Amino acid sequence: MNQLAITTNTMYHAWWNELSTCQSDIEFPIEINSADVATLVRISGIGQTSAKQIVRYRELLGGYYSVEQISELQVVTTENFQRILPQIWCDNSKIKKININFAAQNELETHPYLSSRMLKRIINKRLLKGGWSTIEEMIEDNIFSADEAARIAPYLQFGTNPE
Repeated sequence: MNQLAITTNTMYHAWWNELSTCQSDIEFPIEINSADVATLVRISGIGQTSAKQIVRYRELLGGYYSVEQISELQVVTTENFQRILPQIWCDNSKIKKININFAAQNELETHPYLSSRMLKRIINKRLLKGGWSTIEEMIEDNIFSADEAARIAPYLQFGTNPE
């Protein structure tokens, strides 16, 4: 074996031992609503770019209510999602809720599940009606379809006081 091969082999083993040591202090599965980028990259199938996008999307959403939401990201292929799935779990009690009856327009605009059409309807109908008590009322008022309501409902609260 030549000197370059020995050096490369030694460097690889040192890197592998360091990686194995780093991963051993992490408990799997990893909770995706509290994991940072450094923790996420330790999951097999998640690289630096994917980890950053997972965290950014989580911040836009207000947290994940289901691990399946990870598959909504373009950087996560179906095959890769299947590899990631057994390594993650989701504590949906960490979701940041939006008080739909009092949230400012700029707070609503940033949520990825609210289209401009929905946003207009929310603002206009809220001015006329004063708000809603349930997601079903929002469906009846043609703010959301049943599918849209199911998707956004975990992020909404129907408070009577601005908080």
